[in-house]
Amino acid sequence: MDVSYFLVTQFEPSRSMEGIPDEFVHQTELVRDGGFHTLFVGEHHATDDNYFLNEAVISYLADHVGEMHLGTGMCLLPYHNPVRIAEFGATVDHLSGGRFRLGVAQGYRPEEYAAFGVDKSDALARFVEGVQVIERLWTEERVDYEGKVFSFEDVTINPKPVQEPRPEIITGASNESSVRRAAKLTDGWIGAHVPFDVAREQTEAFHDEASKLDGDRRNGLAREVFVAETTEAAEDAVREPLMEKYGSYSDWGQDDAIESDDFDSPWDQLRHERFVVGTPAEVVEAIERYRDALDLDELKIRMQFPTIALSDTHRSLELFVDEVLPEIA
Repeated sequence: MDVSYFLVTQFEPSRSMEGIPDEFVHQTELVRDGGFHTLFVGEHHATDDNYFLNEAVISYLADHVGEMHLGTGMCLLPYHNPVRIAEFGATVDHLSGGRFRLGVAQGYRPEEYAAFGVDKSDALARFVEGVQVIERLWTEERVDYEGKVFSFEDVTINPKPVQEPRPEIITGASNESSVRRAAKLTDGWIGAHVPFDVAREQTEAFHDEASKLDGDRRNGLAREVFVAETTEAAEDAVREPLMEKYGSYSDWGQDDAIESDDFDSPWDQLRHERFVVGTPAEVVEAIERYRDALDLDELKIRMQFPTIALSDTHRSLELFVDEVLPEIA
């Protein structure tokens, strides 16, 4: 099982942004040297928090990933012209030495659709056609395309990606229809922060769909992870930041967009169903539960949250590298 890291680029409005670029580099180098598979950077727009643009951060870090992969986690594809995203991905593939991965998702915030002037009713068509356009532009010299949303003739992008035949495309999806679409449309799927039983049901749906198709499909899962010397220290460090984060998810409407229990659930329920928090031994046991039940190819973890002290994230990450990763990777 590959273990990947989600680099948080969202910070509360009161936090100074001085030194944050160095923080991005520091965490990137920690996970690179620790043996993580991929560094993912997320995307959101028009928020009250300070939220750095994913494309800029990815380009900034491309020279720091070493042998690690670098990916969007996730590019909210319906907001964008896929020709531009194809060019961006090919460029980063060169900047990173052929290690780019394109994660794509539909997005869910009405404010973001409005900010980009995109009708949310067109989201699925823009998503499906976007993936098709990107894949063709990466692998064909000149492309004609006629879709519901995107249409063009004789388009090429240069340079083409380094990777042959192209970089991997993976979908972030959190309901059964989207999971099945991920298997049919892209190279793999990374599940969102749904409860354990829902994750198991979605994994079964993914494998069922993938079994009907040629080629391999990778399945993964995202989880909030935090490690400390004691259970109490781990909970004390992340309880408030995580509850605030999931409160903001609820305010953004994410719990209406995915199959889950309510994000306003009590801490104990959220911790059991969505979070992996505790000592190194407890975290290993919890991750093995997911790995064995879901037959995971990849686990994507997040350790930093908008209001948490960065020193706490650093210590958790160091413990994870030293005492957890060797047991699960």
